[in-house]
Amino acid sequence: MIYKRRDVVAIPYPFVEGLEAKRRPGLIVSTEALHARHGIYFVVMITTAKAGLRPDDLPIGNPKKAGLPEGCVIRVARLATLGSGQISHRLGEITMAERNGVIAQLRQFLVG
Repeated sequence: MIYKRRDVVAIPYPFVEGLEAKRRPGLIVSTEALHARHGIYFVVMITTAKAGLRPDDLPIGNPKKAGLPEGCVIRVARLATLGSGQISHRLGEITMAERNGVIAQLRQFLVG
């Protein structure tokens, strides 16, 4: 399956602290062109943030549309690269307004 930007997917998201990973939702932020050329996706973390919010967390306004069982935030600062085979399935999608907020943060963090 080919995923598109804005898709919320189930993935084994890697921990910063080590080599382990935890299955959780992630947001595809790369274009189809990256997948077509390299067979990979850039994804950012989606979390309930039960341990606390961070300054740049972006709330998901409609968790049901995103395929999430409860309120979550997009944590753009947690960017990962995954191969197609690491993505379990599509859960849902975020809104265009939320996508625009994610893109703005990516520009800020990656381009300056």
